[in-house]
Amino acid sequence: MIAARRRRLVPGALPLGLVAVCGASLSLALPPIGFWPLLGALVPLFAGVANAESPRAAFRLAGAFAVPFFALYIWWLPASLSIGFGPAAWLILPLLIALLTLFWALLAAVARRLGGRGAGTLSVLPALWVLVEWARTQGYFGFPWGTLGYAWLDTPVAQLASVVGVYGLSLLTTSAAALLAAPLVRDGRGDARLARRRVAAPALALLLVGGGWGWGALALLDAAPDAPLTALLVQGDIDPFSAVLAGPELSTYLSLTEQGADALSQAPELVVWPEGAVSGRVFEGVRGEPDRQAIQASAPESAFLVGGRRREPGRSYNSVFSLSDGRLLGTYDKRVLVPFGERFPLIVPLKPLYRGVFALMGLPLLNSTYPGDAFAPLPTPLGSVGTYICYESVFPQSTRLMVARGAEVLVTVTNDAWFSRGDGAQQHWDMGRMRAIETRRYLLRAANDGITGAVDPYGREIVELERGTRASLVAPFGLARERTPWVRFGGLTPWVLTVWIVLAALAASRRRR
Repeated sequence: MIAARRRRLVPGALPLGLVAVCGASLSLALPPIGFWPLLGALVPLFAGVANAESPRAAFRLAGAFAVPFFALYIWWLPASLSIGFGPAAWLILPLLIALLTLFWALLAAVARRLGGRGAGTLSVLPALWVLVEWARTQGYFGFPWGTLGYAWLDTPVAQLASVVGVYGLSLLTTSAAALLAAPLVRDGRGDARLARRRVAAPALALLLVGGGWGWGALALLDAAPDAPLTALLVQGDIDPFSAVLAGPELSTYLSLTEQGADALSQAPELVVWPEGAVSGRVFEGVRGEPDRQAIQASAPESAFLVGGRRREPGRSYNSVFSLSDGRLLGTYDKRVLVPFGERFPLIVPLKPLYRGVFALMGLPLLNSTYPGDAFAPLPTPLGSVGTYICYESVFPQSTRLMVARGAEVLVTVTNDAWFSRGDGAQQHWDMGRMRAIETRRYLLRAANDGITGAVDPYGREIVELERGTRASLVAPFGLARERTPWVRFGGLTPWVLTVWIVLAALAASRRRR
């Protein structure tokens, strides 16, 4: 009877409904709620996967966990887009949930296959989970929402990101979850081994998290970076749908810049306009001279970073222009484009289909934006600026490569007015704050309707402009040249994780012999 009772308590036999509740709870651990103790919701899942009778059973458990997590975490996407695109926008949600769920379900099945039933799966699962997080940032359809490391953002643990990046924080999370799950896993190796595991594994998990917390707390003790420079961040609050059809009004940004600069006793060193601020205008060459001079006249002594579009025959780029003394110093073209937002797969052969879909949304047939060639900082009179656009702020490789190539401050220009409902804009802002910690750079952010603000090199908000207002914001900042361990070695992340998985799988295989 005791043995039967133990089998009923095995987490591998957890009802799928209970696993789904754990998945829903995990969504509350990530920003903007950020109640990080709910990362413990991973523990029943990890134990269940390790105890699962087969990889197929592990697949079902992880699938039941993932569906409510992603349904709650990204519901804002169709809710926001439906304002401009109608009810058809809701068709995105089930497709996206299904794809993201497939990632987690497959990794659980693979971990169970490689590790075998029991503790071996727990040795593979932490690194495999994070490798999949990394993989979701790669390629044409990259979508990194749901990365676990962001749960630590407003805790001292987040400071570890300067060494290991957000993926390292995710690995800390999954490793702690695996250790806490270990006492719940039976692998046929004896009650004595299980008894030791019940004491040692939770203690090691506590040491892991506590050590990260303590290290971060020490890093924050003397965290008072210099901020001798001033930026003026301009928030135009222009309807994004009218911008698609007609282009924003240059006069709005000129007026806001003039007012903001006039209110200061000393000219700001840098003025930043958001993504697409001059999209409807030609900004380069002789034809762009009048607009460049008008922009410079709004703050004559300042350097400018201005969001707009760069055009070549048959091509259009989402770009940022660096301007000083009315001259164009450089251009950055957005490299990571939003799938089905900025580029449309197979649009040439499927043009009739796309035309019909756009017509349902009240739009003309939109052309794909072309991606830029590289993550390259922009030259300014202040030095090199790592300027990147909107969606790129949630991809750690964007800022890591910018700083590795000499960027001394980070600048995001974005248009989050598309995300008018729910937590999308706040999630975007919070995820972007991690880039400041990883690189130990000030982060300046100019958004069309918000969130416009500044973040110090420790991820702390300095100033923030209320969303939905038309105004400018004065933000202090400084420059830095140090390169953190993450900047230097972050490119090794997938290789380190792969070696972990291979060694853990080999060790698990030997134990099963």
